[in-house]
Amino acid sequence: MTAAHERLYLRTLHQLVAAGIPFGVLGTFALRQHCPDLPRRLVADCDLLLPPALDSLNILVRLLQAAGWHVTLWQEPVVLPLHFADLAGKYYLRARQADAILDCDYENDFLSWPEFWAECRWHHGLPLLLPGAILQQKNLAGRPTDLDFLRWWQQAGCCCSGRESQHI
Repeated sequence: MTAAHERLYLRTLHQLVAAGIPFGVLGTFALRQHCPDLPRRLVADCDLLLPPALDSLNILVRLLQAAGWHVTLWQEPVVLPLHFADLAGKYYLRARQADAILDCDYENDFLSWPEFWAECRWHHGLPLLLPGAILQQKNLAGRPTDLDFLRWWQQAGCCCSGRESQHI
């Protein structure tokens, strides 16, 4: 992730908060917000989880498109309004802008929306999944990139508590 991508993500996420879109940030982008010493090179994109509510997802897409993001569902451009039949089993919408990738998940294999939201905290104006929960999700997912990241995390001796974050 470049510094420009990080600024774009932060600007977009704060716009979504201001618009009242329910979401939480997970993945390495959220971890970097908790732990600013985490190198940008380890952050590939920005991942969000949203409740599977059509109203919110439609507003999300409208806002992202208005902000210049190209939103797709399985590499096909999204046409509004969204329908549950088109979304089921596809897990996320992907938004792209200037080589930045924003994955907007509405399904998660490890946590339901209420479970996820209970593990989020407000940090610098953004709802972020707690670091321990992020690391646990990476371990459960077990993808090669996640396991590589976890090995790096352990070898680097990283720790961050998120203690300064406010409970949601």
